[in-house]
Amino acid sequence: MGERPAAVGDLRLATIVVNALDMNRAAAFWAETLGYDREDEVGPDHQYTKLSDPAGQGPSVLIQRTEKVAPEVAPVHIDLYTRERDQHIERLLKLGATRAEWDYPERHDFVVLRDTEGNAFCVIDAD
Repeated sequence: MGERPAAVGDLRLATIVVNALDMNRAAAFWAETLGYDREDEVGPDHQYTKLSDPAGQGPSVLIQRTEKVAPEVAPVHIDLYTRERDQHIERLLKLGATRAEWDYPERHDFVVLRDTEGNAFCVIDAD
């Protein structure tokens, strides 16, 4: 692996924020999906719940309480890579994800799902 450009310095992806109407439901979904540990609620009036990778390798996920989740695809979303895409899709559907209506290209390696709060994310075949 090469080195990052000097201009990037210590800038790194540290946290992915997921908006949620039901913060507890969303935190439970993402903690189970990623195998992350759930930390205490934080912020003013418990505005956030932080999820952390127990191995310390992946970015944190911050579940943020909101009053509205946009039904259309957000400008930023999470991509999950796996060699067992279909198996994980079934597991995520059992956890409360739903399939998103999506106009897939003829050849695609991804499936778009929505989490329990309606946020879109992709499960991508890593092969």
